Amino acid sequence: MARRITLGNGLAAPALLGLLLTPGKLGAQTIALPGSDPVTISRSGAGVAYGKSLEAASLNPALLPTLEGRFQVYLSAGEELESTQVSLKSSQLTVYSTDRNRFVPAFGMAWKLGKSVGLGIKVDTPFLRHLRLGPETPVRFLGDEVDLKSQRVELQLGYAVHNNFSIGLSAGFVKLDTASGTTLRGLIPQDPSRAASAANPVEALFEQRVRQSGSATAPSYSAGFRWAIGPRWTLGGTYQGTIRGTATQTARFAADPLRLYDKDGFSTPDSGLGPKAAAALAASRAVAGTDRIALPARAVLGLRQRVNQVFTWELDAHYVQASQMEFPSTPYMTTPSGVARAVSPAAPFTNSMGFSLMGELRLTKTWVIRGGASLDQGQRRDEQVEPLLGGQRNAAFSIGFGWQVAGGELNFGYQFRQSQDQDSTNLAGTWRDSGFRLTPTPIRVEGMGHLFALGFKKIF
Repeated sequence: MARRITLGNGLAAPALLGLLLTPGKLGAQTIALPGSDPVTISRSGAGVAYGKSLEAASLNPALLPTLEGRFQVYLSAGEELESTQVSLKSSQLTVYSTDRNRFVPAFGMAWKLGKSVGLGIKVDTPFLRHLRLGPETPVRFLGDEVDLKSQRVELQLGYAVHNNFSIGLSAGFVKLDTASGTTLRGLIPQDPSRAASAANPVEALFEQRVRQSGSATAPSYSAGFRWAIGPRWTLGGTYQGTIRGTATQTARFAADPLRLYDKDGFSTPDSGLGPKAAAALAASRAVAGTDRIALPARAVLGLRQRVNQVFTWELDAHYVQASQMEFPSTPYMTTPSGVARAVSPAAPFTNSMGFSLMGELRLTKTWVIRGGASLDQGQRRDEQVEPLLGGQRNAAFSIGFGWQVAGGELNFGYQFRQSQDQDSTNLAGTWRDSGFRLTPTPIRVEGMGHLFALGFKKIF
């Protein structure tokens, strides 16, 4: 049963932080990163109302007129790590994903043209997802690999209509690289060059991975505003548009070893079928899935309070139009005996809400520490969650620091990301000579992820 929580005026931020830190069963993380630079990472993605911060201006271009100095620049490098595990509850067999690490660079630059106009450029990674499941995983027939990389470059413009109100716009493009894979089975008839029939009976099955990859360049944009309500309170908001592209896929058979099974799909077949299996594979063809990709739009509204010269906090609420999410479907295989593919019920995404909360404490003139937490609703029904793109409720916790040194600021940010463990009965299946069939076997999907970055910022 859902709990209703009423918060007093002075307790909103501490109470929400307590809710975010409530322990629970958690697992694999969302495809959207909170940020790419160390400051935004340590703030858990909050900051659309945080003025005088170049990193926050990368989230909201309306903050550019608030920056100090005539010119600012930062450069950072980071690493994103994620691991998913799939467990067959009946046998307690657990398979851990591989292909876990990705490099995450970030760059930002801003120029002040008088008191009212600011220009900027940002380079970041808004979406990232990658994993590979081994041949022993029970869900391999419905997909065993996903790889989504995105690199965004946008030019920014901010204009102060009044001292306490400004607007901003960012526009550019995103380079998208996608890859996905699945494990399929084909028939090995007596004559592998012809279709299986009563006159050409099936002797065994071969199992082979099929992989596809593609790339696309898509336009991107965002718009924002900043309203300084009073000396210590600021309201900010942004809207990031949907990213849509066509990533034409090229399919091929993976270099994984060919595996053989008896007609029941489990037993080891008679020896000596290797040449026939190779001939059946040679007569087959890998076919790519769909090529459309869409990454969801996102609207954010944030409230920041500068409590005093030492401590500042901000609470952001965001709405994700996840129903727009689309990713290329898995590849399949054509054989002399027909099309080989595993079919499962469609698993659409749904729109969701989320919250991010950060606090920044200035210890001395040279040291500042940051922390944050975030919570997002699930974007799929529980029974529709799967390991490749997830969709569970997500939580994250972060920490970082800034150190004034060498005429600039050295920053570090770290975030631990996780989401609710989920059981599903729509992921496992058997594949014998009659084809693939889903089985109501409970499968648990879980995991965790880490994101960290180190960077340097300079104000001129």
